[in-house]
Amino acid sequence: MPIRPATHRATGAARRAALLEAAIDVIAENGVNGATHRSIAARAGMPPSTTSYFFSSLDDLIAAALQIVADRFTTRVNAVIRAIADAGAGPEESIDHFVELMLGGPQRDVAAQFEIYLECARRPRLQAPAHQIMAGIERGAETALRALGTPLAAERAPMVVAMLDGFALHRRAWPRGETDRRALGEALRALHRAFIVLDADDAKKSTAASSKSYS
Repeated sequence: MPIRPATHRATGAARRAALLEAAIDVIAENGVNGATHRSIAARAGMPPSTTSYFFSSLDDLIAAALQIVADRFTTRVNAVIRAIADAGAGPEESIDHFVELMLGGPQRDVAAQFEIYLECARRPRLQAPAHQIMAGIERGAETALRALGTPLAAERAPMVVAMLDGFALHRRAWPRGETDRRALGEALRALHRAFIVLDADDAKKSTAASSKSYS
């Protein structure tokens, strides 16, 4: 079998990447049902058969597009975490960084992400990659909570992600500019304070229980 030259492989990788970006555009604008081989290829400026060359099925293409969205989100989260660590930021400044992260991301990525989530119940093949991506986002939230000094970060990360997802979904229907910025910051601060209070209460209860056991 002849070995393909590096330039051919690079061209193939670029075409595949272009198809994935086109899929994100189409899903964000028209929903998953509007994402067909033909519509995605047309958005990428390629022949309709191109998608079948790179992906075994339409669901595989959609799942790969969702992975691109998740990878970008994870990259942004990691960048914010590094910035917080390098600056030695406290909880208030750290939360401000996360507000900018949530409000500054590509809105088409957010739209595509939720369109795919909603389709999972109807297309079971999308569930596994969606679950994998959601778990990855929760791990990012866990890392962020640890950076904030929040106890029980692993247990609390899904709560934070659920709040962030709900906030992002509401913004799709009713974006309110600076009001959104303040509301998200206040919500994250309230959650952080609640976690700290809960852990302080748990520590007091544990100490009281230990004292009784030794009395």
